[in-house]
This record gives sequence, structure tokens and C-alpha cells, in this order.
Amino acid sequence: MGLEVIDSIPLIDVHTHINFEEPTAKDPSQILLYHYIATELRSMGVPVEEIEAKSEDPVKDLLPYLKLIRNTATYWCLRQILSGLYEFDEDPEPDNWSRLREAIINKAEDKGWTERLIKEKLNVEKIFLTINPLEEFKVGFDRRLYVASLRLDSLIGGLSKESITMLEKVSGSEASNLEGFHECLLKRFKELRDLTATAAISFQSPEVYVPVDQPLGEEVYNKLYQGRPLLERDLRIIRSIALSIVLNVCRELKLPIQIMIGVVRDLPGASPPDYAIAFKQEGLLELCRFFSIYDDVSFHLISAYRFQSHELAIIAKNYPNVYLIGYWWYCFYPESITGHLLERLQLLPMGKLCGFFSDAYVLEWIYGKAALVRKVTREVLESMVRRGFYSEELAEEISRVIFLENPRRLYKL
Repeated sequence: MGLEVIDSIPLIDVHTHINFEEPTAKDPSQILLYHYIATELRSMGVPVEEIEAKSEDPVKDLLPYLKLIRNTATYWCLRQILSGLYEFDEDPEPDNWSRLREAIINKAEDKGWTERLIKEKLNVEKIFLTINPLEEFKVGFDRRLYVASLRLDSLIGGLSKESITMLEKVSGSEASNLEGFHECLLKRFKELRDLTATAAISFQSPEVYVPVDQPLGEEVYNKLYQGRPLLERDLRIIRSIALSIVLNVCRELKLPIQIMIGVVRDLPGASPPDYAIAFKQEGLLELCRFFSIYDDVSFHLISAYRFQSHELAIIAKNYPNVYLIGYWWYCFYPESITGHLLERLQLLPMGKLCGFFSDAYVLEWIYGKAALVRKVTREVLESMVRRGFYSEELAEEISRVIFLENPRRLYKL
């Protein structure tokens, strides 16, 4: 028995940080010092920033430390990249670094490399780009491959006078009250609608969002707009009313929204560049009220906190407009993926799941992360076949649905 067909199913990568103008690695450090790798080195006390600042070839000087992380899933992904894309089947070390460096640079300088990587290696049908709607950008990406995800952190949890001013500038309108804020946001979203598949926001784990009465929201918004200091209670009100306005815009434009949860960011002492750890997301009960109020908006939940998986699956089971998407950040490891996928498949209809996103910054890391997710998904489905729960035909259907058909349908691709 085998489900090798899973490796041939095209993927839709619904969350990345790819730069569409330079989507592939231009420097070996973008591959070998990807932030997951760098964080693992720092966790062993390796002075990554110091070496990067002082060295003429920081990757070479950091290679001896890679032996400390050969056991990690991230390192396994790195090996898949080196082997599958550069025919380099060894652990990278100082002695073989010049050969590996030359192989990576030669590919980077090859004008046809990006196209060959996409067509021959990635097997990806569509890639979501993270776009800040407060910034002007050239609409220069290939819309056959790429689609925009509008990242809204600075307009909800991070709403400030500065971000409102930026919104006013890009929309050409005034946002001196909540109605104006709504109109500015709607105008900007409409300008980008043809390029956009989803809105996206990231919550901080301690943040709680609750539906807020309009007059109370207006009162606090006015304080913010006037530059007056906000109390802790005010911050909860302003982010909650901002979420409601964003959801109203999503409702008007029939746009789904991805909500990333389970992380505390910019935590002092935590490893750079992440500065983040995973914690239980507070306020899920209150968030369910939004799922009910906005029952015509699709909510796509993305979690970095493994131990809230069961709660999220039960929420998705109860709310037809709530879906579970991929495995984020600290959940992107074989045991976490296995647990998430088994629980979701056994509790939820297959139409409630999307099975992959990479969170990658270059296309090469889409390749490495896709290799891991395909492998674990195949093992999970094969185990369900061996145990007599699925036929091979059903297992193949599930894999196609969660990798390809659900993202097409949910994001109207």
C-alpha cells in the first residue's frame, strides 16, 4: 500500500512572505539562515548576530554549529532543499561550503531558475503574497501564480493614530470618526479587490476581542484620533471595534479572513528575529460571538499553539463559517502536524480544512516545507487506511481536497 499520488497533487500555499520581485534566494544565507534555522542556533547560545555583523562569510562561519540542530525538523527541510534543488546530498560543512555556495549562487544567477523551480520542482498552483494595504505597491506580480493577502495587524490590534494617518493617505479620504474609518478601509479594499483572495490578521495570545456598542467605540476612537492616551480598557475597546469594522468590510466584499492566533510577539529576551513564543489564545469564547454575528463571513483560523487544537476543531465543528488552515510556526513539526491532522480528519468534514501553507520568504523554502507536509500527510492517511478507517481511494480524495480543492473554493481562486 502507498499513497505516492499525494506527491503529485498541486498545492495552494495560502500564506507566505514571498517578495514577488525577487522570489528566489539571491544569497545562500536566505536558505541556510532562514529564521527557523537561525532561531534554533540561537537557542543553543550561538551568537548569530555577532557572527553576521563581523564575518565576511557568516554562513561559512556558522556552518560548524549546524551539527547542533541536525535532529530538528527544520534541518530535515533544509536537507530536502539542498538535495532536491542543488543535488547536494551531504550535511553542509566548512569543508564542502565552497561547492555548495557555488551551486546556490549559480542557480540564483541563472535567469531561467525561478521559472524552472516553479514549473518543475514546486508543484504549486497559487501562492499568497502578504501585502500591507497601508503601503503603495506596484501591481507587478504574475496573477496566474500570485494573489494578495491583505495583512491588517496595524489596523486592528495595532491600530494607532499613525496607522490611521497612513490609511487616510493611501485612500485619499478622512477617517476622523468610525464612519470615516470604515469608508477609508472599504475604499482601499475595493482598490485592491481584484488582486486579493483574503484579509489576514494576527492576534496576540493575551488579547481578547468582544463585540462593542457603536457609541462606546466612537468615544474611544475619537480619543485615539485626537492623540490622547488610552487606558488598557480603551485598547480592548478600540481593537474590538476595529475588528468589527474590518469584518463589515469583509462582509460587503465577500472576502474571507485569516486569523492567526496563539503567539506572543516582541517578547523581551526571546530569540530574534522572532521575539515570539506560543501561548494559549485567550478569548476564544468571546471570538465565537463574532463567528455568530458575522455568519456570512468565512473565518480561517491559523494556530501556532498546539495544545488548543481540540478546542479549535470543536469550534469549527459548530460554526459552518469557521475553517482550520495549515500548521503555523511552532506547530510546523511532524508530531504536531500528525496530531492536528488526525484530530481534524476524525472530527471534521474534509471540506473544513486546508492542508498547507509555508510561511516561506523564498520559493526554495516552499519546496522544503512542502516536502515535510506531503510526507506527514501521506503517513497519516496511510495509517488510517491500515487501520481500516479509509479506503485508499478515500485517502487520495482527502489529500486532493485539503491541498487543492478546498483552497480553490474557499478563496474563490
